[in-house]
Amino acid sequence: MVHTDQKQDYYVFVGTYSLADTQGIHVLRFQGSEGKLSKVSGIAGVDNPSYLAVDAARNILYAVSENGSGEGAVVSYHFDPESGELTELNRQLTQGDYPCFISVNEAGDYLLTVNYMSGSVCVYPIQGQGMIGSMTGQIQHIGRSIHSERQEAPHPHAIVQIPGTNFWIVPDLGNDTLYVYKLDTHNGKLHLQTKVQSEPGSGPRHVTFHPTEALVYIINELSSAVSVYRYNTKDGALFHMQSISTLADDFKGVSTCADIHISACGRFLYGSNRGHDSITVFRILDDGQLVSLGYAPTMGKTPRNFSLVDESDFMLVANQDSDNISIFQLSETGIPVSTNQMLEVMKPVCLKVIPI
Repeated sequence: MVHTDQKQDYYVFVGTYSLADTQGIHVLRFQGSEGKLSKVSGIAGVDNPSYLAVDAARNILYAVSENGSGEGAVVSYHFDPESGELTELNRQLTQGDYPCFISVNEAGDYLLTVNYMSGSVCVYPIQGQGMIGSMTGQIQHIGRSIHSERQEAPHPHAIVQIPGTNFWIVPDLGNDTLYVYKLDTHNGKLHLQTKVQSEPGSGPRHVTFHPTEALVYIINELSSAVSVYRYNTKDGALFHMQSISTLADDFKGVSTCADIHISACGRFLYGSNRGHDSITVFRILDDGQLVSLGYAPTMGKTPRNFSLVDESDFMLVANQDSDNISIFQLSETGIPVSTNQMLEVMKPVCLKVIPI
């Protein structure tokens, strides 16, 4: 996996929990040849810009404003690839509480988000130059599950497009359901295709796809497990294959999962454990199922989000409660090895990486 001649540099966009009067979104530079992070710019003006999406082809960055009392919002920015500066374009309310995830479709003409606390899924058209249009569709989830505090109501936690299709997966942590919607790009509406119940109390959270096979991997926040599904590209149907723990058998503490990513080669899968404060590593077998390879401490507390730096064999980990982003190099065995380098950032919770 190691490419010692790799000289590519990258921009790293960082979302945080912060107040509007502070720089909540940071732009960093990652030097692929040296494995170092440095600060480039930042922008204030938004409360809790926790999750981000990048349309690199159009130089547009999108962020949620994770607020309650119906004040959740989505915000668009123009990104100058030469200077690294961000300029706000516009924002729209999500008509719900605490939007926690945002995606732009492959065509770059629709933006989708989920309101975690109020349990809804939202669709917006993207207009000229990255401006977000008025909401065209909203779907309200219902139901609950067995965890009395975390699953008292629906809590959709992500919305991700199945590659090469117009289907979108929404894992709902609150009611233990995986929803598959089809996006009507003529009217800006989502239509339910199918839904699958996950194990009670599992709390499905984030999603990643195999680079070449019709396989999707779901990380379950509450049960600390990864579930493997095969999907049908024609109708979006999901077929469960395996669930496997992200924690060692002898771990006795409290831990919850957060983020999940797969290597570009399709050989390794990674997930973050908050509490155990580690990256769990799996080998992906030929049939798509997983075998645990071990764990790497994240050099910080509460690894909410992490990113694989494509083609440079580095991993960046956002440790929310120790206010740092730690840097790892990926070994030939797939295990992240700390470089003992990190950058201080207050409450980093999302990392998005694009080549410069």
